[in-house]
Amino acid sequence: MIGKAAHICGAAPGPGSRRYDASMTSEERVHIDNAVWLCADHADLIDRDEVTYTVETLRVMKREHEASCARSVRLGKSHDLGAGLLAIGPDIICTGDIQNFSVASWTLRLKHFVLGDVHTLVSFINGFARAESDDRYLLSNELGDGRILLEAPSLTKQSDGYSLLCPVAPSFARVNVQDLGSSFAVHPETGDLYIDGKGSLARVSGLEYLPQKVQSLLSVQRGESVFNPTFGIRFFEYFEAFKGTRWLALLLKLDVIRQAAIPYTDSMLKTQYTPLRCVTRVLSLDLMSETPKDNRLPVRLDLEVQGVGRWQRDLSVYMPTKEQMEERAQMLAARMPLSRSGW
Repeated sequence: MIGKAAHICGAAPGPGSRRYDASMTSEERVHIDNAVWLCADHADLIDRDEVTYTVETLRVMKREHEASCARSVRLGKSHDLGAGLLAIGPDIICTGDIQNFSVASWTLRLKHFVLGDVHTLVSFINGFARAESDDRYLLSNELGDGRILLEAPSLTKQSDGYSLLCPVAPSFARVNVQDLGSSFAVHPETGDLYIDGKGSLARVSGLEYLPQKVQSLLSVQRGESVFNPTFGIRFFEYFEAFKGTRWLALLLKLDVIRQAAIPYTDSMLKTQYTPLRCVTRVLSLDLMSETPKDNRLPVRLDLEVQGVGRWQRDLSVYMPTKEQMEERAQMLAARMPLSRSGW
């Protein structure tokens, strides 16, 4: 045995229990917050020396190490996670890395399937010609970027996983943030439109419009629109399936990358654009809490934006409940015949 789960404040009452805190309840003493995982040597060392290793010292060590591990997972640097998450279309997400990168192709090493499996991947390759154009893409958490697939990938079995050769299109063009356009301003506290100092409805444009644009986009769930069923974010889907796991923040970041890098085909306007039109790279997404408050999920985004460079912001994105999503699905199903008739 090379590891020990050690208590920070002693669990057994009495003077022989290092760092014993009489004010703690029995539940607090056995809770994971009062535990730290150590190698056997250091567990014994810390148990012998409560002068050097005070309660606060151990709690700081634990917080810093957990934060470091979280960063490694988020950035794809953890050994058991490969180099991060890779998405191949909407139904396949794997751990792995990019073995070879060029303008015309990416070669991926796939290690562990988080969503889908090798059979799903084979089906994607076989059905590539019939797939929706919006679903032919690659995403990389490691790069914070993605590409459109030009042809079906080629799969090769290897001793440590699979290799996938992917012919890709060049990076889709982004716009300068100052050309993002404008919209009516939404009050940051109430979420309502408001009157400016000139007595008109307030407006925002360019860089000032970006926080509102990002927050609005990340609050529209995929499938909510009758006319554009593939438009929108997959936060609700991932939140329901992966809440409480190490994958959740990584999956949310991967979907923000899709909004930044993969062009959406607007069938009504007959045009293509990336929903996050000026974002060139998604550096990180941190979940500030996994518990939505008033249907709002707090996230911290770190992005590269064309025309301004690095851009960081804390936002609260709308997260519907399961009941709300089911109700919306029923409403959309009832309205679908109207859309098919051309109304």
